[in-house]
Amino acid sequence: MRKVTYTNTGDTPVDLDLAIDADVPAGLFALSADRVTVPAHGTASVTLTADLDRLPADRTVSGMVTGTDGTGKVRTRTLIGTAKEGQRQTLTVAAKDRSGKPLAGRVLLTAAGLFTVMDLDASGTGTARLPVGTYSGWLTADVRGANGPRSRGMALLAFNDVRLDQDRTVTLDGRKARRILAHVPRRTTAVAPRLDVHRSFGDSLVESSVLPDESYDSMWALPTGRKVTDGEFEFGARFRLEQPALTVGTASANYDLLVKRAAEPLPAGTRTLRAVFAGEGSARGRALRDARGKAVVVRRGDTVAIREQADAAAAAGARMLLVVNDGSGRLKPWDETAWSPQSPAPLTVATLNADQGGDLIDALRRGPVTLKVTSQPTTDYLYDVVHHWSGAVPADPTWRVRPGDLGRVDVSFRNHRPGKANEFRADVWRGWIVGNQLVAPAQGERTDWVTAEAAWLEDAFIPAETGQHSLDVLRYPAGKPARAHWFGPVQRPRMGPIGYQPVRYLDTVYIPAPGWGDSGAGHVGETHGNFDVRNSMTLYQGERQLDWGNAERLQVPGLAAERQPYRLVLDNDRAAWTHPYSTHTTTEWRFTSAATGSDAAEVLPLIQLDYGVDTDRAGRADRRAGLTVTASHLPGTASAVDKVSVEISYDDGATWQRSAPDRRGEGWRTGLRAPKSADFVSLRVTARDRAGNSVSQTITRAFGLR
Repeated sequence: MRKVTYTNTGDTPVDLDLAIDADVPAGLFALSADRVTVPAHGTASVTLTADLDRLPADRTVSGMVTGTDGTGKVRTRTLIGTAKEGQRQTLTVAAKDRSGKPLAGRVLLTAAGLFTVMDLDASGTGTARLPVGTYSGWLTADVRGANGPRSRGMALLAFNDVRLDQDRTVTLDGRKARRILAHVPRRTTAVAPRLDVHRSFGDSLVESSVLPDESYDSMWALPTGRKVTDGEFEFGARFRLEQPALTVGTASANYDLLVKRAAEPLPAGTRTLRAVFAGEGSARGRALRDARGKAVVVRRGDTVAIREQADAAAAAGARMLLVVNDGSGRLKPWDETAWSPQSPAPLTVATLNADQGGDLIDALRRGPVTLKVTSQPTTDYLYDVVHHWSGAVPADPTWRVRPGDLGRVDVSFRNHRPGKANEFRADVWRGWIVGNQLVAPAQGERTDWVTAEAAWLEDAFIPAETGQHSLDVLRYPAGKPARAHWFGPVQRPRMGPIGYQPVRYLDTVYIPAPGWGDSGAGHVGETHGNFDVRNSMTLYQGERQLDWGNAERLQVPGLAAERQPYRLVLDNDRAAWTHPYSTHTTTEWRFTSAATGSDAAEVLPLIQLDYGVDTDRAGRADRRAGLTVTASHLPGTASAVDKVSVEISYDDGATWQRSAPDRRGEGWRTGLRAPKSADFVSLRVTARDRAGNSVSQTITRAFGLR
């Protein structure tokens, strides 16, 4: 019940007819009078009441009371509203870590049509008054890891199907959590893990995907019991498991390590090294006088950085450096990220956590310690594996990966010079694309084994130079080898369906034109952030220039509605970006386009050219090698390409030899006839489809010759 008071500041009384304007159940609101006279310079009141028995529980409604004068003009509007809370019960959540101690954190709570959070205080307890319903929730928190009291793990403590029809308490007991593991055929070290969870009820859902950093040595999950019967629950994990760069152990212990390889890594193989403890590893430390040929063990400290410890140990002739953390979790062995400049170490550096490292130091204080050290100078294999369980967190959240579950990818990094690259292979899970950029060699070979049924997206970068990206979602079939070559020839403009699709919508074209894809139909390549390269793109209508840009992307509005011919010209020049191949490319597309409707965009019919030639790691082909050119449209256009011509130059375009390629499936095949004096191959290719769209592309020094 509320009083509504009207005030008249005028010199004459005003009669108001009152009415309730609200989309509410009949009889919910009522006024004590439907007409009121407000005296001059006075007030008048009516009483508004709400019959809450007519309002469904947990519903909020609003509207207004209108006051109309004798002419029918609305003179007043008064906002009104009410809400009715339904039955509420108290949910209490108590959490414990893997040692049984209280665990603080934030619990995500969800039920059909509802999402909220609950904060657990230092006692590990939180409460919430909630509507009657069936609730699920989870807490993601730090717990003790797999390698001692001061190691760090990440745990998912979840519960499902708690019926809150009375006050209830849920206990999340980390002591019952089980380690999440993927068992693969060969010995590996886990890097870049990810922890996923999904809960949905029809159209309402809550998801989280968490990436523990390198300070964590393990992931854990609390089994949830029976599978859900209402909606969906999914839990899973993703691991990159790499061939160990270094393994170190004694007769009684094997150590959990993070490793930074030296500029000249320890040679491949197994050896024994005597260990020597050198305190904080200062160059002034006396223990380093006896370090030659040994493994130096030091503590992390606030006064001497790891880089200084490494320099001192290298100067003393040590073979490797072991740094013991003085805090919780694993210690980063070198101050660098995937995007930072290359940062060589003077000797191999590995870090141990405080528990394992403390035990090693204690052993050294008691007497001599000999370490068994196995080094792998390059990472020759790895596993990218992912697995999800439906309905519940299982009692044993581990899975065994068999060879028949895996696709093989022969990966080659073929930059023109050695150095630092980084890469990213993410599985696509429920629309999420989540993962970490990881350091890779700019030159090198590797065999990757990946979960065969998963969908993957891949990227690789030379920091500050170029980034290359898979054109589309990739699926690697089990038992069938595939190849992924990065940064090698033939580099040229290439567009693709995921983020790089040229389209027209209404009167505007949106044209991404990354200029540095490599060779086949697998990758697009761009140079964002590389200010040494020159990229230019210009759009013409007939011979009239409409617009130009230099950022590998062009948006041009205001085009004529009727179908007209257009010409898109790309000029990509390495300029000061040093590289022996694809020093200059010119690509010209001719196509027609008309305005689209407002319901959807249309893909522009820009023919794409892909090249296939067998080159070595230095980007050089045999002088009689075969060359395949494939011309195709992007998804969304249908006209078939029916004519391709190929010209080859062995003198940087001074002269050209016309080839007569043979149609081989989707491509056109020809061969090289390089003279002994030639060092490079330049290409000039044209293609046309049956609708009259065409492309012409010239690539100077497309690849080398051996």
